Amino acid sequence: MFPRISLIIAALSLTAGLGGCSAFSKLPDYMAKEDGRPHGYSEIALPDGGYQVSYETYKKYELVEVEELAIRRAAELSVEQGAKGFDVENTLCFKEYQFDNVPEQNASGRTVTLASAAGPVSVPVDEPNFPGYTRTFEVRKCLLKIKLLQDLDAPGEGGGAS
Repeated sequence: MFPRISLIIAALSLTAGLGGCSAFSKLPDYMAKEDGRPHGYSEIALPDGGYQVSYETYKKYELVEVEELAIRRAAELSVEQGAKGFDVENTLCFKEYQFDNVPEQNASGRTVTLASAAGPVSVPVDEPNFPGYTRTFEVRKCLLKIKLLQDLDAPGEGGGAS
């Protein structure tokens, strides 16, 4: 487990401008995760009032860069929820493989109708068959368990720098 990190909104109020900062300018494609594509951020509200924030990508980022993107989403989430900051209570970053099976694609038996002096003529289109295959993605993923802070100075609330 990593040591607790206290982050305050004063330091994170730059979240809106992070896209232009050097730490994030080389990290394109910061986005919410969509569909089954292994790329983007997501968060889940936990029963204890905290959140699990994750960022994953199939792109060739280093794990530290994926962690920075997860922290960026945690900062945005704390602003959205009106919190003063957040504590990172646990961090887990890793690589995993995901597999996507692509089915065989058979010729469709299409025809093309051509005009001729004798009238329209239908000609079969020669289409190849494509065998099925499996795509493999090396996915880099970082999960953060965070606690939103309502008061940065409250004892026992994780306030102040750790």
